[in-house]
Amino acid sequence: MSERHDKISQPIGIASALVCLGIVIARSGNPVAIKVVLQALSPLYGAFTRVAIGCASVGLFSLVQGGDLRPTRDELGPLGLLTVIYALQISANQIGSDYTSPVFVAILFNTYPITANFTSSFFVPEDRLTPGRVLGLAAAFAGVAWIFLARTESALAPDPVLGNSLILVAATLLAFRMVYLRQLILRIDYVKAVFWPLLLSLPLFLLGALSLPDAVPRVELDWRIWVALLYQGIVVGGVGQLAWTYLVRKHTPGTVIVFSFLMPVCGLALSALYFSEPVPTRLLEGLCAILAGIALAARRAPTAATTEPPRPAPRFGGNR
Repeated sequence: MSERHDKISQPIGIASALVCLGIVIARSGNPVAIKVVLQALSPLYGAFTRVAIGCASVGLFSLVQGGDLRPTRDELGPLGLLTVIYALQISANQIGSDYTSPVFVAILFNTYPITANFTSSFFVPEDRLTPGRVLGLAAAFAGVAWIFLARTESALAPDPVLGNSLILVAATLLAFRMVYLRQLILRIDYVKAVFWPLLLSLPLFLLGALSLPDAVPRVELDWRIWVALLYQGIVVGGVGQLAWTYLVRKHTPGTVIVFSFLMPVCGLALSALYFSEPVPTRLLEGLCAILAGIALAARRAPTAATTEPPRPAPRFGGNR
């Protein structure tokens, strides 16, 4: 085993880069899938269903691998905090998507690299802020503000200001979750860190769905809704989240997140095509500023080698 491989944070290699790109492209359709599901299910019922599917897929993965998902007493507190962040993030994303257009969601939700890079700089030495990264964060923030102030009500965006605000809250919570998750999975198995927030958040989503009235008319469930739910649960919430979490552990949040610059581009294109939505010039201008800012902000700062982290069991990606 080389010294380079044993560092806490390894540089992105070709294999990891290809996996990152594959995950980003696969998850780009999430705004479309959310909006499709919202045609039939209320936001929190949709959250409950997609998370239940994701939980089952992660649990099946662990079962096939022969893993032990039982948390220790010391892990209960951190997993509980991670669950709260996760539940709030998914709720804000689902409810916000009900009020705004998927083209806005595709761009605004994928601004989480801005907050993640800023937050990660305080906890991960490799992600410390540099003048170039500060400039990138400022450019990206300007792009977000330019898009946020564009009021474009439509049938798909009945209240874009409220919806966009909730999407930005969800993006911020996702950034916090990724940075906190990275610190947590240096100490516990990463499959546990994915599985338990999914499982523990289910009662919260169900309670919220039963408590909050839904005045929006919905359509009947059909095959398109189920395909969208399976895509969200398995591709986004299951396989994608497991792979992404492992990569964040192996590298750093800022290093991995740089690949997310493709997500708003692909998501915007898919949303516009599926729903036949026009894309205002203002959105494209803001998107360009965000992409340029993220590209600058996610550049990794040079750092000295650090100590080796605890590895997960071999069946979960550890070294044999």
